[in-house]
Amino acid sequence: MDAASDSQLHSEDCPELGESDILGWSLHRLNILGGFLLRTYFNDSPIENSEDDEYGITPFADALAKSILNLEEPIGTTIALNGPWGSGKSSAVNLIRSALSNANDPRLVITEFKCWWYRGEEALALAFLQNLNAVLGSTLKDKVKDLVPRLGRGVLQAGPIIGPAIALTPAGPFAGFIGGAFDFAKRFFPEGDTLEAIFQKLAEVLAEQDRRFLVVIDDLDRLSPDEALAVFRLVKSVGRLPNVMYLVVFDRQLAEKAVSERYPSEGPHFLEKIIQAGFELPAPLPTDLNNAVLASISEICGSPNEDQIVRFMNVFYDVVAPYITSPRHVSRFQNAISVTWPAIAGDINSADFAALETLRLYEPGLFSAIKSNKHLVCGTQGQGDVNGNDQSRFDVLLREVPEDRHELAATALQRLFPRLEEMGYTGEWVSEWSSERRVCVEAHFDTYFRLSLSDEVLSATQIDELIEKAEDRQFMQSAFREASKVERRTGQSMVPVYLDELTTNGKRVEKAKVEPLLGALFEIHDEIDQKKDAESGFMAMANTSLRYHWLIRRLTRDRFTIQERTQVYLEATKSAALGWLVDFVSSAREDYQEREDRQLTREEDCLTTEAALPELTDRALNAIRSAAVKGTLLGHQDLLYILHRWVDFMDNDSSEVRAWTDELLANPKALVALAQAMTGQSWSMGMGGFGSMGDRVAKRSVTAQIRDDTDIIDAAAFREALETVQDNDALTDEERESVRVFLEAWDRKRRGEDD
Repeated sequence: MDAASDSQLHSEDCPELGESDILGWSLHRLNILGGFLLRTYFNDSPIENSEDDEYGITPFADALAKSILNLEEPIGTTIALNGPWGSGKSSAVNLIRSALSNANDPRLVITEFKCWWYRGEEALALAFLQNLNAVLGSTLKDKVKDLVPRLGRGVLQAGPIIGPAIALTPAGPFAGFIGGAFDFAKRFFPEGDTLEAIFQKLAEVLAEQDRRFLVVIDDLDRLSPDEALAVFRLVKSVGRLPNVMYLVVFDRQLAEKAVSERYPSEGPHFLEKIIQAGFELPAPLPTDLNNAVLASISEICGSPNEDQIVRFMNVFYDVVAPYITSPRHVSRFQNAISVTWPAIAGDINSADFAALETLRLYEPGLFSAIKSNKHLVCGTQGQGDVNGNDQSRFDVLLREVPEDRHELAATALQRLFPRLEEMGYTGEWVSEWSSERRVCVEAHFDTYFRLSLSDEVLSATQIDELIEKAEDRQFMQSAFREASKVERRTGQSMVPVYLDELTTNGKRVEKAKVEPLLGALFEIHDEIDQKKDAESGFMAMANTSLRYHWLIRRLTRDRFTIQERTQVYLEATKSAALGWLVDFVSSAREDYQEREDRQLTREEDCLTTEAALPELTDRALNAIRSAAVKGTLLGHQDLLYILHRWVDFMDNDSSEVRAWTDELLANPKALVALAQAMTGQSWSMGMGGFGSMGDRVAKRSVTAQIRDDTDIIDAAAFREALETVQDNDALTDEERESVRVFLEAWDRKRRGEDD
């Protein structure tokens, strides 16, 4: 199959574009966005001027400012700017103020009542009057003298403002403020004339002015419902003065809900009596929101590679964009990734990172389900998986997602985890996904959720260094030797991780560097080949040697002709460690051996040419003989395997092997070494009898890896020598025990009990 599912973009954003056009268009877009619309630090602060306007609010702000400037004879005229939480209302207010300031109208005086600084209706009332007194007093000075303080004194003495207030005018009754503030108000405001007389005098003074006063009341959404309603009543009563205007900024839906709960009989009429003109803040265009998010990703995370751009944009439009619907969402996303990205920069896929951060912020139930179900989402479909088009595969993951967002969430899951798509992927895809460091690969999965590298994976910087210095023999050997000393939580060293990462990124190694890389690794194979790095258990298969085979295939397959490969291997094996040399030559020979249970390997799939086998075989035999003479062969961890290959390489002539093993039979320590080399283990799964459910785990058994007719040693003489040596004082208790265990396993094998 191909990756067609990742080669589509939304038609409304790039209509009638082919894939090559999409690549060019997307790269251009991300490049220009990298330096566009961004400030050095992301926060929730509203913008101050039109140069920072990301969402096209400026024309609306300019129009509203013009309307305010042209208002004739306002009397407590209240203009409402409505918008939901996070829609950019405060930014719009700043743009309106900027436009009014640029108009340079000396007749307009602007002040701001920061209502959210105060808590409680009494404090709000006092602060409102203080604000009014400050702006009128500083502008009109002696004309108003102490009129506002005197007015406030009367209002604060009048009583509670819990109920709806009627406009405060000389001709009608008024609602005052809570008596509890009386003592403070009496100290703050001097005593004076009657409330009606004071209000009338203040109104007359303001009516005669060729000036207008604009009071901006923003962030009403931060107040409690009762506090917000108190501010509305203040504007309606005390604030209805000539040449005074109010710009009140709030979420109308929240305000109407508060009114309906406190004053059911008033309904929408409560706000209608206060507000003369209401405007809805224009919603930003999705394109502008998308541009801002893409800009932040580009600036913080960098632009994706060209070969990743199509998938990046698909993930963006299907996972990120649907959840980013307001400027506040953009700011929150920017703030989040500016903190989370540096901890894992370069070690993950930027598309998957952006998608998962979006889900963490705006679909936390789904994010948590993904985090808890790695086994359900990583890799490809296996034997136990449900059918790819069965919707039940999403059930566990969507439990905490509201039903109306199930379709969106399912799409996000499929974009991130191919295993959940309605198509099958082969295991070969996992290597490709791993090279892209995608979340759908188990080795990379934890990094996305722990904000630190999983011990199953190297950082991108380390991988890049390995690729760059692949031909540096000293560097590579030092890196792998150090990796062999590190113990991970699994008990293994880092050698499997290094080999797996090199295999994943093998195609990135320049062809000229392949031979020196292989030469360096071939030489230290036996040194870094540790038993703890072999997979254990019933399904054990992978070990260091097998990973070497995966690596060399990855480095050379489809990149070198068989003749070129042969020359690379002939050079690389000149200094190869004994165990790996024997393993490699055995594999190369096996490619050309006919067997009934398999077809002959095609030459282009063979490790080397057939003509190179004699030279390679002689090289392996000479290495074995040399180790036998030096005495290092007996202690080799792959001793038994090497002895059998010695016979194979001699065309099944066992004379050399038997001559060497015969000499060892008289040496107690050598006998122990041979017994330990021939002691293995096997794993079995019991089926259980009638009425039994059988075993749920595999059982380990010690086995004797020897036949009575083996050609590598005189089995009868070997057994007799072992039975005798058990009483030898030259052996330690541990050595005698290992001999006893081996002999018991050999007995079981003879009886057929371990078959």
